[in-house]
Amino acid sequence: MKLRPLLFFLFISFLTIAQNKPCTYTISGKVLDAETKAAIPYVTVRVNGTEKYDLTNKDGAFYIEGLCSDTNTLTISCLGYSDSTHEHNHEHGALPHIFLTPKVVGLDEVTIQAEKNREKGTKSISQITLNKSEINSDFTQSLAAVLAEQQGVTFASTGTNVQLPVIHGLFGNRILILNNGFKHGFQNWGTDHAPEIDINSANSVTVIKGASGVRFGPEALGGAIIVESNPLLLNNPLYANVGTGYQTNGRGINANLEIGKGSKEWSYFLNGNYTKIGDRSAPDYNLTNTGKEEKAFSFGVLRHLKNWDFKIYYSFVDQNLALLRSSVASSSNAFIRIINSDEPIIINPFSYDINEPKQETQHHLAKAEINWWYSKEGKLTFRGGVQLNKRDEFDVRRNAELPIIDLDLMTYDYQLEWKHPNWNGLEGLLGIQYFGQNNDNNPGTQTTPFIPNYNTDRYSAFISESLEFEKNTLEAGLRFDFESNDVRGRETNQDIFRDNYNFTNLTASIGFVRELSENSTFRTNLGTAWRTPNVAELFSFGQEGFKTTFGLLRFTDIDGELSTDEVTPLSESQVDPERGYKFINEFQTYKNGNFHNLTVYSHYIENYIFDRPLGVFGTIRGPMPAFIFDQADALFLGADYSWKKDWTKTISGTFGFSYLWSRNIGENEPLINQPPISTSFELQWDQGKLWEFESSKFMIRPSYTFQQFQAPRRVSPESLVDGSVTITTQSEIFDFIDAPEGYFLLDLRWSFKWKNLNGSITAQNLLNTGYRDYLNEMRYFADEPGRNILFVLNYTFKANNND
Repeated sequence: MKLRPLLFFLFISFLTIAQNKPCTYTISGKVLDAETKAAIPYVTVRVNGTEKYDLTNKDGAFYIEGLCSDTNTLTISCLGYSDSTHEHNHEHGALPHIFLTPKVVGLDEVTIQAEKNREKGTKSISQITLNKSEINSDFTQSLAAVLAEQQGVTFASTGTNVQLPVIHGLFGNRILILNNGFKHGFQNWGTDHAPEIDINSANSVTVIKGASGVRFGPEALGGAIIVESNPLLLNNPLYANVGTGYQTNGRGINANLEIGKGSKEWSYFLNGNYTKIGDRSAPDYNLTNTGKEEKAFSFGVLRHLKNWDFKIYYSFVDQNLALLRSSVASSSNAFIRIINSDEPIIINPFSYDINEPKQETQHHLAKAEINWWYSKEGKLTFRGGVQLNKRDEFDVRRNAELPIIDLDLMTYDYQLEWKHPNWNGLEGLLGIQYFGQNNDNNPGTQTTPFIPNYNTDRYSAFISESLEFEKNTLEAGLRFDFESNDVRGRETNQDIFRDNYNFTNLTASIGFVRELSENSTFRTNLGTAWRTPNVAELFSFGQEGFKTTFGLLRFTDIDGELSTDEVTPLSESQVDPERGYKFINEFQTYKNGNFHNLTVYSHYIENYIFDRPLGVFGTIRGPMPAFIFDQADALFLGADYSWKKDWTKTISGTFGFSYLWSRNIGENEPLINQPPISTSFELQWDQGKLWEFESSKFMIRPSYTFQQFQAPRRVSPESLVDGSVTITTQSEIFDFIDAPEGYFLLDLRWSFKWKNLNGSITAQNLLNTGYRDYLNEMRYFADEPGRNILFVLNYTFKANNND
């Protein structure tokens, strides 16, 4: 009985508090494009029945406080998008993802879509972003091939399976590849090592064409490529995507699966991919030993709390890549015949077998990330990642079952970033980073290691700030790096050598963005960057692939004679890090259905490192082309231009043109392996609904690549073998063959959607043109693949969201 007065008092107190409840509720979230998943700025988010509203910032984020009810209805509106409503309960936490669908508005019938939010520190640099639908049009293509249709971007390759992105003439570890926020840790040296990335699992890929060393680190001297996986969206119903495909050239097959789900506080995804391709064929013959097999798997999990996000991610890629059998010669006469022949000297019937020479690689990436929104505009991000890259390379030799190269590379990367609130108009990002790599040769190859064991430790700090005033944006950045290296290897007599060296550098950039009008924008950026010579450029020794290579510290020139008996310590050499200065300008304008984009750039690189032919050397397996690494001051000047025209509401065309001039300005001679002039035109016809199909699109893309008129002189292999021509390290640069002739290609594609099914039929090299690509090292031995018909089919299931 004594409890009744107490219970009555508590009941009355509860009613009083409920009737006088303070308005302390808040709502925060992020608005994204439903198609691109990009953040949308300047969206109006209004709370129905109140006067409360907010505009999203450049990250698509909004914050509304002072609400009296724990349940609210939001109305979200933005020019170019359909309005949306969203029911929100305070108990469900903060930062839900809200999606808006683009729509056509009445201003010249233009479809207005928000540009993908640019990374801090790169707003003034020319860049391109490809979404998932553009990436998945060809299930067998590499990361480099995905990007190659963009102006200013192409790829260097060693055959059909090994392809590296090239931006404005630079590739390798001058182009930083960010895989889920981390530098992709692989054997990034030479043109015969490609990044082990499953492109089918990527959600978007962004190419940054300017020097991005301040934001991303030393390897971004020539640009950066950002690969982003599934964004782990909240409030996303259970979905499953099942895909398959077949290609005629190589009789390739593919199967892939992705499932995922997002609730109010959790999100996850799981995907897998399998590809198998047999020998490809040129128009007139089979390319023996050019197949590949690839398996990939990844998953991610997000846990969302009120102001916190916790993410984990894991990916695994397993590749078995064949290299053209005819790239290996057994005698001097055979080598001369290979170089001078119009077709490979070894042509066997089609097979799925992958024999020597070949590469077997496995790549593991494990990542953890924590984001803390401690205020409306302030955020702290910590991410840590560990990568293991295992590489075995097999050659044609007596003990072919033993790898000639057997490497394990461990990569550690830890980053802490602070996106600070607006301070006197400044928006910016500050960060610190530790990056480490341990590379080890595994015993049992019965060869002198091509590269030595090494340990690298790098400590970095950076700041990037931007200031907006009127229609202008000014951004500037500064980065400090300290790197130490410990190298251990063997001399030719198998004695152990060691070398320790450190590098310290300051990198800076400044950029400016001007909105000239509602339809026109101008960007300009001047960036400095640096790059330490990689271990292969310094210490490579012996044969790999079809050639023998000697690093900068593995040979000496004594009176015109090449000596490889000793290793020169770096401190006693004249080798210096590369230092680049890139000035890039971009002008974009849209008017009356015409979109023009012009990029003009100059890039001066001190101590530019490149490999060049030296001659033909005898080896245990026969004579091989010999290359050495060299350094010179180099200048790159170029321009990219694209023009997109909306001819009608359903037909549009895009013209593209890329030009690059490059020179070794110290010796006033051309550089080898630089992209030639290229041009293309893509015509698209969007038919909308066709017969039973909900959508139907046709695409035709003719392109022409010119002969490289800046190629070095030719010195024939027979003149090198018989000694009639003498080449020293001081001789003018040369190549074994002339640059290939220009070539015309024609591609067609039909894509469609029917209910939950979508697919495409693509014809690549429809005219079955025989040609050789100047940037493919297999140009010495064979033509490129001929006609290929590609069939792709995807089924998408999405459940109703009953949460």
